[in-house]
Amino acid sequence: MNRSEYYNWIEEKLSVLTFRIENRGKLNILDYHTHSENFYRDFFNLLYGWDLKNLNENQQNIEGIDLIDEKNRLIVQVSATNTKHKIESSLKKGILKNYKTYTFKFILIARNANKLRGLSYNIPDGLNFIPQEDIYDVQTVLKTVNASTIDELEKIYEFIKKELDHISNVPKISSDLSAIINI
Repeated sequence: MNRSEYYNWIEEKLSVLTFRIENRGKLNILDYHTHSENFYRDFFNLLYGWDLKNLNENQQNIEGIDLIDEKNRLIVQVSATNTKHKIESSLKKGILKNYKTYTFKFILIARNANKLRGLSYNIPDGLNFIPQEDIYDVQTVLKTVNASTIDELEKIYEFIKKELDHISNVPKISSDLSAIINI
């Protein structure tokens, strides 16, 4: 079945990306962290039909917000840090006062977010944030991918292929024996 092949390939690439982000972060190699903002912007636009824009394109390092969808009234923080403190810190930023009636989304690009969904948070007045619905990790994204139609799954596969095809490719080293067999 193509569905199974698409899903398995997507799941592998996203899992490897998550693993690499976490491990590289421990070594303070943060290039994947930075590029993940645009990756998840495009991926969530495709997956959920949002219209996210990267706020860093206009102003670098806006605290608490990485992406915004003005049409759907969403503000998004993309992070590899999966702690209550990180979410609380984002929710405390003064800039959020400019986004009353928006929904705050938190995309965790490394690790699992299950424990974060069960916690309570100090949510600024006027801002919408339901942790069980508004905190995303690879597992929740994969549930959405798995529920996609075959046409949607093919589009997701093509997107992931363009973005992540190289990420887990291990170069194949030819042995003398395999070279002789190939000849």
